[in-house]
Amino acid sequence: SKVEYFDHHKCHAASIYHISDFENTICLTYDGGGESDSTVIFSIENQKFYQLKSISWPNSLGHFYSAFTGFLGFRMLEGEYKMMGLSPYGRPRFKKIILDNILIKDTNGGYFFNTKILNYHSALKGEFSVSLNNLIGKPRMPDSEFTEYHKDVAASVQAAYEEILIHILKWARNQKPNIKNLCIAGGCGLNVSANGKILLNKIFEKVMIPPAPHDAGCSIGAAFLSEKLQNPKSILSMTTPYLGKNYSDNEIISSFEKKNLPIPKKYDEKNLISKVVSVLCDGGVVAWFQGGSEFGPRALGNRSFLADPRFDEIREVLNQKIKKRELFRPFAPSCKEEVKQIFFNIGQKSPYMNIVAEVLKEKRSSIPAITHIDNTARVHTVDKKINPLYWKLIDHFESKTGVGVLLNTSFNIQEPIVESPDHAIDCFLRSSVDCLAIGSYICDFDWRSRANL
Repeated sequence: SKVEYFDHHKCHAASIYHISDFENTICLTYDGGGESDSTVIFSIENQKFYQLKSISWPNSLGHFYSAFTGFLGFRMLEGEYKMMGLSPYGRPRFKKIILDNILIKDTNGGYFFNTKILNYHSALKGEFSVSLNNLIGKPRMPDSEFTEYHKDVAASVQAAYEEILIHILKWARNQKPNIKNLCIAGGCGLNVSANGKILLNKIFEKVMIPPAPHDAGCSIGAAFLSEKLQNPKSILSMTTPYLGKNYSDNEIISSFEKKNLPIPKKYDEKNLISKVVSVLCDGGVVAWFQGGSEFGPRALGNRSFLADPRFDEIREVLNQKIKKRELFRPFAPSCKEEVKQIFFNIGQKSPYMNIVAEVLKEKRSSIPAITHIDNTARVHTVDKKINPLYWKLIDHFESKTGVGVLLNTSFNIQEPIVESPDHAIDCFLRSSVDCLAIGSYICDFDWRSRANL
């Protein structure tokens, strides 16, 4: 059999190209770093990969962003999304300082990361240079209060990051002006705010980011490349992110029996949806466990906590009583594909919740619970063909409320997203969630009473 070495960035590129429906595309893969590179730009034309540019670490947008994550007292390689969520609360008053001294534009779409001022490996140990302190200020201690200064640092880091990203992509588009599509992979593809800015700046007509743009996605890319090597004429694609195990009703019943819990009431599909929508419309929170679990870090409607986005106060309920997380972190909307442009300034699909878009001004009062402080939302568009049950749930909610949008956050409490019925039941019992819809069954207040919970 043929053997070929597939490097980190090519695996990333393949992971998204074979998920998209693009024939020709620019592909940006960027993260902390691969074997030697942190940023690689490909053009993919007629299924052939052409490398346009590579940037070697330590020049790394991922390391830059992660080091400042540590500077703000978050855990590096984990808390980057927290800094991103904090950034809209501040003013980017340090942006010019950062771009002049730390993250510096280079010619031909390149950039330079000044590790003498901000060093990623030192940041992992909680060590920051005197030069950085003189330029920006002192780092935040973990668990200390967030001040306006910390919010301004987050805003400045995000703004500088976005400017360099746009700088890279404008260069890439100029190299291939006839290619109108962009694919993004690598851990930096999880910066959904920056992804939204690409569309806002109209550099490319369509942007696609996979459900798992981080290193987990390399496994998909490697499989695609290996298959293509063995069978050059094969047409490869991945049409759904719901790659986890589907659990039968019998397996779900078995989980309740193992825990010596009463079997919940069983519903047909129509009545299950009707019951869940009634709970949502009454201001309740629903734990939704259906079908196969999602591949990647986003809850895409199979392992979710759901709520009514019309109630602004539901955010505080979710953050304080259920999710137990920082109050500045936003919640995302799931909307029917058909209504996305009624509520959001977005002209394309966003099936993997990886693009931030503006909530249209006339709709902000209708869906305040998913509208962030900067009037944006991390949009998840739901396709009727790919996830029919979840689409039907949102559709029925729309028929009752006029709003084809649900608040959707991951089904977990300070832990990985639930995967199995056992895990889902345990998480539900530890929460104050109003009901659990698991397969054909619903655990509600009456069920808790029967279970003496």
